[in-house]
Amino acid sequence: MRVTLKSKIWLTVLSVVVMFAFFILIYFPAQQEKYLLKNFNKEIQNLANTVALGVKIAITEQNFEGVQTAIDFVKGDPHLNFISMIQADTIWNEKHTAFKIKKTLFKTFPEGKIVDVNQTSNDSILVKEALFYTSMMSGSILLGFSKNEIIQSKKQIRFTALIVSLMVFIIGIIIGFWLARNISVPVLALRDAANKVGEGDLTQRVSNYSHDEIGELGQAFNRMVNDLEKAKEEITASNLALASANDELNNTLENLKSTQAQLIQSEKMASLGQLTAGIAHEIQNPLNFVNNFSELSVELIDDLELEETTEEDKKDIIKDIKSNLEKIAHHGKRADRIVKGMLMHSREQKGEKILVKINQQLEEDITIAYHGLRAKNSGFQCDILKDFDVNIDDINIIPQDINRVVINLLNNAFYAVGERLQSNTDLMWKPLVKISTRHASKNVIISIEDNGTGIPDDVKERIFNPFFTTKPTGEGTGLGLSICYDIVKSHGGEITVESKYGTGTKFNIVLTI
Repeated sequence: MRVTLKSKIWLTVLSVVVMFAFFILIYFPAQQEKYLLKNFNKEIQNLANTVALGVKIAITEQNFEGVQTAIDFVKGDPHLNFISMIQADTIWNEKHTAFKIKKTLFKTFPEGKIVDVNQTSNDSILVKEALFYTSMMSGSILLGFSKNEIIQSKKQIRFTALIVSLMVFIIGIIIGFWLARNISVPVLALRDAANKVGEGDLTQRVSNYSHDEIGELGQAFNRMVNDLEKAKEEITASNLALASANDELNNTLENLKSTQAQLIQSEKMASLGQLTAGIAHEIQNPLNFVNNFSELSVELIDDLELEETTEEDKKDIIKDIKSNLEKIAHHGKRADRIVKGMLMHSREQKGEKILVKINQQLEEDITIAYHGLRAKNSGFQCDILKDFDVNIDDINIIPQDINRVVINLLNNAFYAVGERLQSNTDLMWKPLVKISTRHASKNVIISIEDNGTGIPDDVKERIFNPFFTTKPTGEGTGLGLSICYDIVKSHGGEITVESKYGTGTKFNIVLTI
């Protein structure tokens, strides 16, 4: 199963914060305490009802020893605070205008204990009353039970919840260390290897252990070094051939042209090596935060386990640990954003927006893209249809960024028609790429359309995701469309795709004038 960086970050946050905050410390203790209190109330009320029933039967049968027997039923309970038998008489009020109930304490255990006939429950005692009625006497049984058992049970529940939450925190720290290790180790190896490649050591390779974006970046680095080493060998072989083949002028000229193309490619690969080293360095910064906050959390856990740590200090330490975990998640996401935008941050100086004649720039982009592809594949032929709106004014953009977007989309269009051309059986079909502009309200819409292979519906929603590509291994990194999306968004614009598999694809870039 392929685990992404984003999945690893959420594994840390969800497994620790959500489990701890919403279940262990809140839901579980509250439900247990509610259940215990409900059962305790029900149990004491049932005891009061039972004694009241026994007293009623004994008085009805004029068996006064039975009254004592009914009261003795609960005397042996260790949590009993008192039991009282109360007589209720109906008497006139002081003005003889209405009747009222007068309660008189008839019998109490333990003897001599002062009990208020109107006693109610408080923090330490739970009081329950059960009424009885007979022809001889009416009244009630008043039971008072100590809440010590409930209080001790609540403390035990909270202590258990605290222990479990500490275990969850420890597991979260372990996951944090695991996450940091699985990111930092391969990235550090990639940074060191990239630095050595920049110094001229082309024997460097990185081992790929993970199956996420970092692993794919390592694979791309290895392919880059392989191509660079191969280019260097070819350049060396070409130079030797030139030195020994002065008498073959025509062959020498062709070799020089080939060598020139290889040198250009070599420079591009070397530039990518420097980019990879820079990205590895940038990723290391949030990783240092991940490591530091993980180590700090471990120290806080050690402080939490000290006997001299007060309950108030424990609460503060738990808040600090939760804050550290949130910071680990934040900097992990930061590393993900750095990888996603690797090409956008490759320049040493940020481009500035200027007014550009967009139709003129698109003409240059078409020439660069088409002839760049022809330099790699001289047999490639494709019709190019241009439909530019001449009424469009200059627009304010960063030209080199929009160049990257347009050239990347044109290269994808040429690739798509080239793939269809290889399997085409229709003699009337010809490869065609169309680029057009049109004015719409306050926007300019640039459309790049091809009649190539198209995009399957099941992958259309993922084409702008980093490292996603439909090209075979070695022919694409999956970063092109992701960077195009980010560049257009940074201009306040929008990029959309329309495609039908087997028929063609159309990309629309909407830019504000």
